[in-house]
This record gives sequence, C-alpha cells and structure tokens, in this order.
Amino acid sequence: MNLRTKVAAAAVGVIAATGGLVLPATAVAAPTGATACSIPGWGVYDGKTGGTTSNAVNIRSGPSTGCTALGQAQISHALRYDCWVSGENGTWSHIYDYATGYQGWIKDSLLNGNGASAHC
Repeated sequence: MNLRTKVAAAAVGVIAATGGLVLPATAVAAPTGATACSIPGWGVYDGKTGGTTSNAVNIRSGPSTGCTALGQAQISHALRYDCWVSGENGTWSHIYDYATGYQGWIKDSLLNGNGASAHC
C-alpha cells in the first residue's frame, strides 16, 4: 500500500470513527486563496526525474489552479520531482524544471508516473 493510499484510508477511518461527522473544512481541506499559493515546507525528498504528459503544462506557485502560473513545462523538459501534497482536486508535486529553471507545483495527473513518491 503506497503512502497516498494509506493517507486516504486514514481519512476514511477518521470519518467512520466519528460516525460520519465531517470536520470543518478548514481542518481537513486544502487551504484556499493566498494561503494555498504560498505553501512552505517542501523539500527535495524524492529527487527522481520525470516529465509532463503533455505540452504547455502550467507550473504554479501553489497546489491549485487559482495560484499564479510561473511558467510552463513541455514534454521535452526534464523535471525533478521533489515531493507531493494534497491540493485542489487531488495531489500536486513540487517540481524543478531543468530546462527553464522554474520551480513550483504541477497536478500529479499531468506528470509521468503520477509525480513525486515522497510526501512533503
């Protein structure tokens, strides 16, 4: 069982243990607005090299499509996968684009191998 599956299973266990009680969104959801776009605490915990599944994939300042696009990654670019977090509609990996020098967040579904394997 990979870490993402374990995290999801733990979340289901918490909901079951509380009898279906859902905690306030601020306690369980990814942050919104400016907070979501300035997530600290990432590091190079994975370090493997990968790439995008298509061209012109936005590299964002945080794990949400509402965050500023800092640049774009292309299929031909080698990306270093640093680590992943839960974000808007799934998980996002922090990456470094060797071709452009940009670093930021890309949704894992847009990355080969589903992005980083290490949690931030």
